[in-house]
Amino acid sequence: MITAGFYNNIKQKARQVYWPLLLVLLLVLNVKLVVKVAAVVLICIINRKQVHLKDFISRRYLLFYFGMMGIAVINLLLHYRQLTTIYFATVIIGMAFWMMSAVIAYNSNLLIQKGSSNTIHFTISLFFILHIACIFLNLLLIVWETKSLNPYAFRGLNQKYYISTGDAITGITFDAPVTTAFIAAFAVIYFLYRKQFIAMLAAMAALLVLASNFANMILVAVLIFCFIFYSNGVQKSIIGVCFTMLVIFMARVSPQNYEHVGRIFYSVINKPYDLPKEKVLSLEEIKTAPDSILSAQQKKQKTAAQYIDSVNSVEASIRNVQQHPAVAIPAITETTTIRKNIAFYSFKESNTVEEKINSNKAFLLHSFTPEQTDSLDKLYNWKHPGKWIAALQLVTFFKTHPNKILLGNGVANFSSRLAYKATGLNMAGQYPAKLKYIHPDFLNNHLLVYLHYHALDQSNHEASNTPDAAYFQVAGEYGAAGLIFLAAFFLYFFRYTGRQTYALPLLLLLAGSFFAEYWFEQFSIVVLFEILLFTHIKDQRGGELSS
Repeated sequence: MITAGFYNNIKQKARQVYWPLLLVLLLVLNVKLVVKVAAVVLICIINRKQVHLKDFISRRYLLFYFGMMGIAVINLLLHYRQLTTIYFATVIIGMAFWMMSAVIAYNSNLLIQKGSSNTIHFTISLFFILHIACIFLNLLLIVWETKSLNPYAFRGLNQKYYISTGDAITGITFDAPVTTAFIAAFAVIYFLYRKQFIAMLAAMAALLVLASNFANMILVAVLIFCFIFYSNGVQKSIIGVCFTMLVIFMARVSPQNYEHVGRIFYSVINKPYDLPKEKVLSLEEIKTAPDSILSAQQKKQKTAAQYIDSVNSVEASIRNVQQHPAVAIPAITETTTIRKNIAFYSFKESNTVEEKINSNKAFLLHSFTPEQTDSLDKLYNWKHPGKWIAALQLVTFFKTHPNKILLGNGVANFSSRLAYKATGLNMAGQYPAKLKYIHPDFLNNHLLVYLHYHALDQSNHEASNTPDAAYFQVAGEYGAAGLIFLAAFFLYFFRYTGRQTYALPLLLLLAGSFFAEYWFEQFSIVVLFEILLFTHIKDQRGGELSS
């Protein structure tokens, strides 16, 4: 009877799932481009009877994508004298990305219109729960591997995890950490306004274990806005719980991340983080001093000294066993176990990461002479975060190229995921070697920033040091015209926001996330946002979207 009841419950839940939508969420948001393309073909087949070219072209929410393609064509025509076959192919690929985004948005809306609100929301909730479950499953696997309940403080295995634990955790899409984190952040907002508070707290916990400082910062800003202007008493209480969870995680579970955020902030304002002035300590004093009064370098010295002391202690014990075997036989097993379990605490990159670092160093040496490198080192303050430097580069570029302000520098010529792909360096996936393309303005600006930090040790490979940002892409390659179309994209959805719904907070969260990645070329966060907003509009209007 119990088995039959469980089976019937599963069947009942399965009937509540809107399977075409779940397939879109699982496949389009998957990290692999080939899976995304297959999903687009599948969704077009599902909607084949509803798809009409005239209807597709008339949709206002697709104006942004059509606008990007239009600007790309105009830039191509304006520079036809310098046009090469390779660059023409690059532009076609870039336009194909925009068209793919438009096709996904159009077909997602058609799916939303065909489904019932209850099954759509059940399916979205199921997707988020699966994402959260995958995050915690990955965390459990790390706990099992490290044999530590708190891998964020575990410095063994050459610091394979430690402060980078979140980077090793993926969700249901198997995508990069920042993407995984923003999906969880979307879940927090969605569940908050759907009044599914337990699920919201689970999503918040999942976001915290990812330890994505950038996503946390953006979500906190949105939640503060919600707390002040856009919530009732119960929601304010739940938001307060989320803030408490964040403080506990930063203070108790991963205080290194708190220090890391502080260092990034101080680097932006160009101030030293370690204040007051460091006290000069001897090595013996460093070994016994608490971490709270030590600088980052002194902490490394303390760890190394403790490790060396441990090794010396073990070796002394082994010598004692060898000199007095009859007396110290039990110690053999003990000292052998100690030697076996000693963790080497100094950080060491994996072979894959080390290969990428060496590849980036080699490319820099090949692309820039020592004189150019010295000149660039004087020009840029590499103590600032890479994203900050990238923003200054964009401003400087327009100052020195005012003719580029209106329409930008062209597809893949300044800052985009496609620009990285086209380098042939496997930075954003594989790319045909025959179509390799690097524009000088990309090489001397954002590519230089990326390579500089990614030719250093892995601690510098973080979101704050990458020039990736949707705003940089739109402004740098499509100019003021592109920014106007992007504003139209936001304004279209802003028209449908209402009180006590997730629409406006999600819009703010998306706007903040555009500083993190080239989302329009990833077919992930923007796709999820559009599905959620199309669902919201269906709930509000009770029918088909106006053109």
